[in-house]
Amino acid sequence: MSRKPAPPTGLRNGLKWRDGRPRWEPSPANRACGFAGVDLRDHAGAWMDRGAATTAADARTLWARFVRDAMRDDDQGGKARTMLRTALDRLPPMPSEPVARRQRELVSDLIERARAVLEDREPGVADALMRSPRSVQAMVDGYFADAAAMRRIARGTQKVYRAMSKRLIARFGARRADEVTPSQIRAWHDDMTQRDGLSPASANLAVGAAGAMFQWAAMQDPPWLIASPVARLRLAAAPGRRVFWTLNEETAFVAWCDANGYADVADAATVCLWTGARQIDVAAASIEALSGAAWRYVPIKTQRKGLEALPGLLPPIARRVDRRRAEVEAQSLSRVGETPFLWNPTTARRHTSETISRRFREARAAAVKAGDLPPAFAEKRLQDTRDTCITRLFDADVSLTRITAWTGHASSAAENILREHYVSLREAGAAEDAAKLSAWAEREGLALSA
Repeated sequence: MSRKPAPPTGLRNGLKWRDGRPRWEPSPANRACGFAGVDLRDHAGAWMDRGAATTAADARTLWARFVRDAMRDDDQGGKARTMLRTALDRLPPMPSEPVARRQRELVSDLIERARAVLEDREPGVADALMRSPRSVQAMVDGYFADAAAMRRIARGTQKVYRAMSKRLIARFGARRADEVTPSQIRAWHDDMTQRDGLSPASANLAVGAAGAMFQWAAMQDPPWLIASPVARLRLAAAPGRRVFWTLNEETAFVAWCDANGYADVADAATVCLWTGARQIDVAAASIEALSGAAWRYVPIKTQRKGLEALPGLLPPIARRVDRRRAEVEAQSLSRVGETPFLWNPTTARRHTSETISRRFREARAAAVKAGDLPPAFAEKRLQDTRDTCITRLFDADVSLTRITAWTGHASSAAENILREHYVSLREAGAAEDAAKLSAWAEREGLALSA
């Protein structure tokens, strides 16, 4: 078994080294003044080598001593404040060269603390840096405060972006938005997957959310930055799930749900499987909308793109709609407007995407525990029904053009699902193609069995 390399020896001025990660730690005297420790990363987001880390630690220690001396309430403190004021007056502008700029950034909190001492005010170091007019923190705040920007994305997307923005702020919050580079974004992405344990899909989502915010900043007047550091990163796409429902699984699960108090879950699964709609769209649908020969709607998730979906409504869906209609009529309640199709019996309210997901997970776990579904069904998700519908349409020899009209997919997205996720997995289709190839070879005079 290989040993980890020993940390460097002879480190000075608060420089610590842990598993290849350099960090400046304040001395007890500096800690008493409220000076924070800092991870020592370079301008690209990578951990510094010994030389750069030593330079950064020396600079932080020197500035910390200047500020600490200036905080003294005696003659020595007065002299230190005079020297500190001179040093600040002579401080050159922020360097443009990346390495030098990064070295300045690593002491920027201490420089702000020095100004606070000279101006006899509370420093609020972290808050002052985070809330500066062009910081990443200010960019995130401005993005979510922009009503027009929020109207352009779905409410669910807003919720996801807010959650992911916390990771962006934790990494870059005090940085100026125009100082963040593509290489730093890539290093952040790599750390999320390799160090923080995020899946590639979640890390890509965090970077995508950051991209929306940087793009917002670039579109301001005047712009905060020239170009988004997220543009053209070409991050590797997360692998597809490669999961679909079989007809036997659908039949068994729907029957179990109807027999065990989960008819609403059976309603959702059936409509999702046979229309390719997302659960959020089925939750928004009414009985009336699902009562004809076809269902015309614009998917909520892609409303901005305006891709309309027009699935035909087959008998399995008609039976679920009739069940729900009979349920409503038995209640003898007067209603205003259209009647919701997906109804949550536990809350007596219309289902949302979140509530039907919870009910589905409950039903799935109970059906598997009861032995009515095999253990492998525990891995199936309600979201898998959308791609399952595409697979079924393809197996039914429906053209790609008609498939995208049915589900509201972009043609490229549907093609990717078929090519990368499902068609290659369908053993029956592969066997059929092999038989066709064999027949062609026989016609060409090649005896494959010889």
